[in-house]
Amino acid sequence: MSSFPRAGRLARGYDVDEVDAFFAQARLAYESLGGSVPGPGATTGSGAGVGAGPGVGASGVPAARAGTPLDLSARDVREASFPLARHGYDVAAVDAALARLEDAVARHEREVLVARSGREGFLEELAGRARVVTARLRREDGDRFARAGGLHRGYRVGDVDALCRRLRGYFDDGEALAVDDVRTAVFRSRRGRRAYAEGPVDALLARAVEVMVTAPD
Repeated sequence: MSSFPRAGRLARGYDVDEVDAFFAQARLAYESLGGSVPGPGATTGSGAGVGAGPGVGASGVPAARAGTPLDLSARDVREASFPLARHGYDVAAVDAALARLEDAVARHEREVLVARSGREGFLEELAGRARVVTARLRREDGDRFARAGGLHRGYRVGDVDALCRRLRGYFDDGEALAVDDVRTAVFRSRRGRRAYAEGPVDALLARAVEVMVTAPD
């Protein structure tokens, strides 16, 4: 059972049953490999968190067995979505737990890749993923994505380009950028030619996050 705080009585939050079902599935996947899932009180630093003890990973959570594939992917976690319901779970608390879980799963995926292909093979594969991202980031402002067109709403071009410039600095020049700054990015809405279509932007940012959370510490 999850123990996330609830939204107010008249406020909307994530549907309790949907969230509990997702984290129950994640817990089964982790426990099958001897680990446990980051919960509401877990930490993301080097300190101990939920279930700390022997075999604690970098997230403060006991790590699943290295090298053994997990029946859950970082993409599964990143793409998880829940309907809103009155007096549901607090959205920010659940989103934070999902971010911790994605980080933990991504670290495990990295261990599996290293065990399968060796460190050099893993780094080559990661570099290939990064090249797909940077090819788009290196385009000129205003030309990175298709426009929303017509009266369709999308993301304000200037807002998206500003984040893309920061991402390019991260990938090309090693500039500091927290993965949560990408995960939680919010863009103002515009219509037609003043907006990028949302789908391509979301896909590129998802790829960027995937590389960032899988990269060696």
